[in-house]
Amino acid sequence: MSESKIFYKYKAHEIRGELVSDSGKARGSSKRKLCLRKIIANLIMGNYHEMAQLFVDVLQIWNSENDLEIKRMCHQYFCTLTPSKPDQLRMALPIILQDLLSNSEELCILSLRTITSIDEPEYIQEGFQHVKKLIMTTSKISIPLRKAAIHSLIKMDQLDHTKVLELYYFLMDMLDYGKEEPTILVAAVTVLHEIHVSNPDMNPLQLTQNICFNLLEVLGKINEWDIAILFDILTTAYLPKTHSEAHHLIDLSVPKLHNLNSSVVLNALKFIIYLTNYVDYIEERLVRKFSSSLTSLLNKPPEIQFLVLRNVILLLLSRDSPLIHLEPNNFFIEYSDPTYIKDTKLEILYLLANEENTSQILDELKGQATDIDIQMSKKSIRAIGNLAVKYPHSARYSVDVLLELLEFGVDYIVQEVVSMLKNVLRKYPNQFDFVVPLLPQYSDSIQDSESKCAMIWIVTNHSNQLEDPIGVFRKYSDNFNTEGLEVQLLLLNSAVKFFCRAQSKETEQLCLKLLSGATEINDNPDLRDNAYMYWRLLSLAGNSSEPLFNNDVVRDMIDGELPVIEINTKLDPIVREELELNIGSILSVYLKPVSQVFRGVSPKKLPESPALNHEKSSLSIINDSISNNSTGSFHGSDTTRRSSSPIKKMTDFDRPAETVNQLKDKRKSSISLSATKLARKPSMLARKLSMRKPFQ
Repeated sequence: MSESKIFYKYKAHEIRGELVSDSGKARGSSKRKLCLRKIIANLIMGNYHEMAQLFVDVLQIWNSENDLEIKRMCHQYFCTLTPSKPDQLRMALPIILQDLLSNSEELCILSLRTITSIDEPEYIQEGFQHVKKLIMTTSKISIPLRKAAIHSLIKMDQLDHTKVLELYYFLMDMLDYGKEEPTILVAAVTVLHEIHVSNPDMNPLQLTQNICFNLLEVLGKINEWDIAILFDILTTAYLPKTHSEAHHLIDLSVPKLHNLNSSVVLNALKFIIYLTNYVDYIEERLVRKFSSSLTSLLNKPPEIQFLVLRNVILLLLSRDSPLIHLEPNNFFIEYSDPTYIKDTKLEILYLLANEENTSQILDELKGQATDIDIQMSKKSIRAIGNLAVKYPHSARYSVDVLLELLEFGVDYIVQEVVSMLKNVLRKYPNQFDFVVPLLPQYSDSIQDSESKCAMIWIVTNHSNQLEDPIGVFRKYSDNFNTEGLEVQLLLLNSAVKFFCRAQSKETEQLCLKLLSGATEINDNPDLRDNAYMYWRLLSLAGNSSEPLFNNDVVRDMIDGELPVIEINTKLDPIVREELELNIGSILSVYLKPVSQVFRGVSPKKLPESPALNHEKSSLSIINDSISNNSTGSFHGSDTTRRSSSPIKKMTDFDRPAETVNQLKDKRKSSISLSATKLARKPSMLARKLSMRKPFQ
């Protein structure tokens, strides 16, 4: 049957009629399966009232059929409707328990999920007994079934938190012992994490050192999604006590940065970045690995690329000395890139700029400034202007690029270039005055409010470089009443500035015209208030009875020296800390605190530790040769750890080997005798190798 006939709103009596008519036929099972598909489709479409009337009919099918697909649809029907009538719940419970004792593993998992999702005392009691039995019994229970039982505790915690706490410490002991199957250990720590998250009255999950290393030992034995979950949970769940311990954890996690799964890479990176808050230095090789792992993810589909690029921006903004060193050519924009990828790459190119690569980045931005996409063109020009303001060494080349773009004469390019030149002229007074006489010829191309304000500001504050600044100014002041509020306020301010600088008949008429228009014609209260304020100031300045308030005082107030503009690209330390703990999540896309994105979610914070580095700017990046000579070594504080732990220490380094495994005949014959001689005397060893400290 076609999908259109299944996804059609049926009445309860229509489906019941089909069930009755086919009950005695040989093909009744397939017909009942088709009827169940119709019922599930109607539930998806929201036809609950009609489908709820078929509960008894579905229950009969559920009790009589052994087909797994039919059972699955019956369980889905029951969980979707969750009958509110107690007698219906009692009717279904024996069937669910029967499925729970089935020999089919899939059916057992299905019934376990069903019985633990119903908020009814009988279901909670039966479900908890079976879950407890499955979790605590290690023999003759399949791994998927035990894993499903552990995960069902998350639902049961929402129904009865007290009962779930009975198994809380059992799961903790399971993790501490570390002898269960790796996937079972991951399921256990996942459930513990969810219990802490869903219960605000509980403190955040804190794992012991032994549990942490037990979990890291199984990284090579679990699938990629479990690895990603594990790294996500370990971030803030385990607290390093010393710098050397944090270094050791980083070394254990670094190999996962080169995994093919993007989720594994991002979560491993998040865990390592978290650990860098507890180290005293970072090796240069780690910075290279961070960078190469992120670069390798740029070959993924656009959606993953976007997530990676946003996290690159986060890492570049987070610290004074970024933990990643990336080449700009990896972020050059390609024609086939979606718009959101292009936009994000532009931001990264801007953040990557320094004294060495500014010219390379400016050339790329110049090419994008002539893009057919108007928004991309504007953003590229804005990035060029911001680079000129941010880096003085690139200001001249940036201005040359902007003037070259200005010659195109395209309206939206001209408007954006003028807006950026205003910032450059303000940042570097008297350095680029030669630009000012070139701008009035493009006045007709300027249409939007921002570029008009930029042009008016340039004409007003650099009037000495223009032959007829008042004439250029009148092109905008003549349309005073039709302009937007932002332009009107600036025109009013500029007219008063012209009058204060040079009191002439021309400037007086210009000033009075705008003041009269703002107070008598315009009805905007903000504009009227500003106009009256200027009028009172000028009146006081012209009043001879006020000797302390003259034209010079008014000029200093209105036409004073502006502060030099600066561009700050660093995040607030508190926001940065929170975002670093959410690398790879939606918060890293928004680059906003969790309180501004989700309601009722508590932000993550760095746990306090003696090893916590409060001054992130003091964290140094050292050469690999220096780190190799470091005398620091990691000593596990847990002396009861088993020999399988990654924390090992060689204490007999100064003793010669007592036994040597002999090579097999074939390999032994291929090696010269001189190469296989072993020096066993301590005196001979001392001549060849001198070791001052133990190594691991």
